[in-house]
Amino acid sequence: MDETTKSIVERVAIRFPKPTRVPSGHVCSVFFDCFQLTPSDHARLAADAVGHLEHDAFDIVVGIAYSGIHYSAAVAGGRKVVILQKDGRFFGPDLKGLRVMVVDDVVFSGLHMLEAAEKIESEGGLVVGYTCIIDRSSGKFPDASTGVVQRPLWSAFQTDME
Repeated sequence: MDETTKSIVERVAIRFPKPTRVPSGHVCSVFFDCFQLTPSDHARLAADAVGHLEHDAFDIVVGIAYSGIHYSAAVAGGRKVVILQKDGRFFGPDLKGLRVMVVDDVVFSGLHMLEAAEKIESEGGLVVGYTCIIDRSSGKFPDASTGVVQRPLWSAFQTDME
């Protein structure tokens, strides 16, 4: 990670004096408030996370509401974006037959991404991978049904739970 990315991530880091429960329900001493990121920040972080992928690696992006929406537009890089709403419904084009990248801002256990993948596949989409800004899952998370890591997780920044 270069100094610019490190600076962006540090700017949104909120440090607590003692471990604190964050909105995801996890307990940690650092919270990353990705809502503070600008569109330029999102573009930079998306380039760090998925910029190495071939342009045809995926067809469409699904952003998990609410926090994954802004980042999903940057990851899409001109492709269409679908939003997975909090009520479990999709907003956007049909996913049937498309290769999908699932996007969120911060990943802890990967549960939200795995749930999103199940919904995407039930709509006929093929999940090819996951991406996030901050990965707190140690790089990969297992599929809920098999316990095996089946798809890659790309991120701009990795850190353990503090």
